[in-house]
Amino acid sequence: MRIVLFDIDGTLLTTAGSARDAFARALSEAAGRPIRLNGYSFSGRTDPQIARDILAGNSLEGETLEDAAPEAIRLYLRYFGEALPRLRGARLLPGVRELLVALAARPDARTALLTGNVEPGARLKLGHFGIAGFFDFALSCFGSDDPDRYRLPALALERARLALGGAIAGRQLVVVGDSEHDVLCGRSIGARSVAVGTGWTPAETLRSLGPDAFLEDFSDTGRAVACLLGSTRDESLS
Repeated sequence: MRIVLFDIDGTLLTTAGSARDAFARALSEAAGRPIRLNGYSFSGRTDPQIARDILAGNSLEGETLEDAAPEAIRLYLRYFGEALPRLRGARLLPGVRELLVALAARPDARTALLTGNVEPGARLKLGHFGIAGFFDFALSCFGSDDPDRYRLPALALERARLALGGAIAGRQLVVVGDSEHDVLCGRSIGARSVAVGTGWTPAETLRSLGPDAFLEDFSDTGRAVACLLGSTRDESLS
């Protein structure tokens, strides 16, 4: 049994900047003054971490920071939800729907999420594209579970053992994503990592981190399934 844990943004879909725009608006409103993103990279980070990092980088601290960060998340969900019906350029990335269909047909695989999105934000994005039903949310982990992405794989393993039996081992989990954090975060539990070159992180950077497999995208469904569920390293990385 493999439990395949997908990142969302840059891995499954792109919102073409709409989520970032909603976040920027929410941060300024929560802080009560203009907040600059200053080139901050959202890639591979959790929503709570993003909020705190950007607000702190704009000189918010103490109680003001503690109050503004969760308020920014609340407002972000509101503004992004309002923007969803008129998103332009947002799309599923190549081969995603076909891959999810193929995995759903496999008795040896369960499909879930390991994402920095807070759970309501993840549901908004996946629901907009009609793919939320492919994912087992009971096995999934979100930025709302822990702001430290590197603690999410251990939580995913704990949830898998509770749902599927205590014999589940870390090596049965597969962390799939487009950032260096996706490649690295599962190593503490021995999870398999599959990097995909559809996000902001250059392919050469992802390859250099030694994932178990690398895919340019998911357009070749057969190869994608083999890389996700395989037990050996991708020879192309050698």
